Amino acid sequence: MSEASKTDRNLRHELANAKQEQIALKGMLKRAADELDHVVEENCSNEAKLDASVAASRLRRAASS
Repeated sequence: MSEASKTDRNLRHELANAKQEQIALKGMLKRAADELDHVVEENCSNEAKLDASVAASRLRRAASS
């Protein structure tokens, strides 16, 4: 196998790994947003609920980009 084809194969492998890592990180962001929504209790202040909602929205936007 030539050096160029080894390099190409290695780069493709690294790209595939990076894509899988990106998918995993997006999943983690989505789960974090869901957990944040569930953690906010009804006895929390309206300001705390709003802050949590805004943070969860940011996490979801980051996960969808």
